[in-house]
Amino acid sequence: MESPSYLTSGTTVAAITIALLTGIFWKLTSNLLLSPIPATVPGPIIARLTKKWILFVDLSGSRARTIHDLHQKYGPVVRLAPNELSFASLQSVKAIYGPGTTCIKSPAYDNFGRLGLFQMQDPAQHRERQKRVAHIFAPSSLQQMEPLIQGVLHKLVSAIEKRLGKPVDALHWCRMTALEVSGEILLGKSFGAFAADGDAPAYVHHLDNAYLVWSLFGLAPLLCKTLERLPVKSLQQFMAAGDYVYKYGDDALKEYLKLYGRSSTRRSLLTKIIAGDPSTGTEPLTDREISVEVSNLVFAATDTTGNTMTYALYRLCCHQEWQEKLRAELRASGAKAAGFSFQSLQSLPILNGIVMETLRLHPAAPSALPRITTGKGCDIGGMWVPGKTLVSMQAFTTQRNPEYFPDPDTFNPNRWISGDEISSGSPNVREMMLMWGKGTRACLGQHMATMEIKMLLGRIVERFRIKLAGLKTHEEMEMTDHFTLIPKGRRCSLVFSNASAV
Repeated sequence: MESPSYLTSGTTVAAITIALLTGIFWKLTSNLLLSPIPATVPGPIIARLTKKWILFVDLSGSRARTIHDLHQKYGPVVRLAPNELSFASLQSVKAIYGPGTTCIKSPAYDNFGRLGLFQMQDPAQHRERQKRVAHIFAPSSLQQMEPLIQGVLHKLVSAIEKRLGKPVDALHWCRMTALEVSGEILLGKSFGAFAADGDAPAYVHHLDNAYLVWSLFGLAPLLCKTLERLPVKSLQQFMAAGDYVYKYGDDALKEYLKLYGRSSTRRSLLTKIIAGDPSTGTEPLTDREISVEVSNLVFAATDTTGNTMTYALYRLCCHQEWQEKLRAELRASGAKAAGFSFQSLQSLPILNGIVMETLRLHPAAPSALPRITTGKGCDIGGMWVPGKTLVSMQAFTTQRNPEYFPDPDTFNPNRWISGDEISSGSPNVREMMLMWGKGTRACLGQHMATMEIKMLLGRIVERFRIKLAGLKTHEEMEMTDHFTLIPKGRRCSLVFSNASAV
């Protein structure tokens, strides 16, 4: 006869198991039956039951491609979860992201570092902060930053010249370029990204870990909070990576104020954000707010700009005819004699077409820009969406819509050059380009990023011939995404040679 203790133990386990299964069944059933989204909205069956499936897709780095395939199968509206929809139509852009939208940023942004412009959900709070920050990205401000960018590009050219004829990791050097420009412009100091012989500064390793931690918090917050409490030093250091990123910003601001004070004439955006913009009638940011904003801007600009530079070089290697056309345009324009100034580059049609086509095929943030509907809901693309529904669109899909971009998977800079309505970028075509976001929440640094990309391509392509190091480079450059675009191989192997030597 079994002992009472054994029976009690077995009964307890059975009771817990039944309770868990009942809870799961109830949750799935309530999701299925009580969702405010009509059952007629298409999507995978599992999406009507749970959002967990999309979390696994996120972890695999294939969210953008997966959702794109769902839109190809189901159309312009797809259910992703019991309370989440993805849209892909032109009409949906303004409803979700345009001026006057009633949708607000989703709480998912809370996981990306400390509260700043990028994370703010309250429209009034964001509007007030934007007034106090936007002036630093005015064209006149960026023009003053050009010598700093030129100085970093000289370092990049020197690094490449030391490695002519050998495989070079272009992703690393483009990323170091973007990091160094961000440091000089936004923090008023160098990261030392070119000081070591091909080694990234410690900041980069903390930044990489911070992105992983923030992504994990978005997917499994309870697990992350548990991991933070475990008494394992290496794990605690990993989970605190974001704190290090912000500490760098804190220390840089303190050092800057100690050296130059609050009324410096130095050319940096940090100088301008410290001084504020009297024309708006607002007070300058506090030191704490400044530190957060510049730290957010540095980590936002580093990988996005660096990855775009890398994919532009990669595409020019895959399409040598465009590399030759660009080199000819640069030499005919006299850009070299002008020191590759942004003014000498910004209106070159072939260069602009290459940059736009790179941004179209390889947007820095290819997947969802999530928003929440407010109040009783709103009309999105002709469909009434209830309040408190998670809605989004993704650049990966809108920028591959064949109605606006014929032969959408083909790299064709001519679509931005030739002059017909579709190719030159009609208002509708421009509206479908979501790589910078839209409306009042569009990327503040987009003009700075474009400036960096064009100046890098102008200087590098005029001076060097570039080719793939081998077929393996194609595998390295397959796209994955964890909110931002990441090459699968975490490198881009290219070979540079002197362009004057045929």
